[in-house]
Amino acid sequence: MCRYAFKTYKPHFVCFACRKTFKQPLLEDRILQNGDMDNYRKAFLNYDSPESKQFRNDNPVLINQFEKAYRNKEYKCPDCSAKMHNIGLDFKAPKKTKTKEWEVVRSMYFLGNTFHTCGCSGQGYIPKNKRDHLANLTEIHQGYRRKLEERDQKMDSKSLNEYLEYWSARLKLIELEINRLTVQL
Repeated sequence: MCRYAFKTYKPHFVCFACRKTFKQPLLEDRILQNGDMDNYRKAFLNYDSPESKQFRNDNPVLINQFEKAYRNKEYKCPDCSAKMHNIGLDFKAPKKTKTKEWEVVRSMYFLGNTFHTCGCSGQGYIPKNKRDHLANLTEIHQGYRRKLEERDQKMDSKSLNEYLEYWSARLKLIELEINRLTVQL
């Protein structure tokens, strides 16, 4: 059962500098509070509709304001003013004193692993220490290598180039993190 389907939850943000999590207001709540809901609906509710496209074309200044104020808003930590990151509703933070676990979570986040799910499957695997994280990254690295080797031979050249660029970039990020962790162990 998708537990997020029946109730709305505030998004969870994390400050890696303070090792704390904070909930932030929903996008819709901020839009309502500022009195922008009518224009926001016109611009983004039926995004691909001709009316919505026309509204966005006719109001570029308003759209830029919406993008900055709502869609690309950066949240600052109330304690240290560092940038906070949207980690997902399924994130369960380790204790503040568990610095090694926080390092693993930080590494996972910057490699693209967040805890955004529908609520059915839970948060997934979170390694507890650097050794387990390194083993997990090595496994992921092998999976990415397979993706590159076993690509669909029937792809057109543009799709193939995009595919190779995407998986090569992912592979490079994993390799950098594996090297960083290997040096630390």
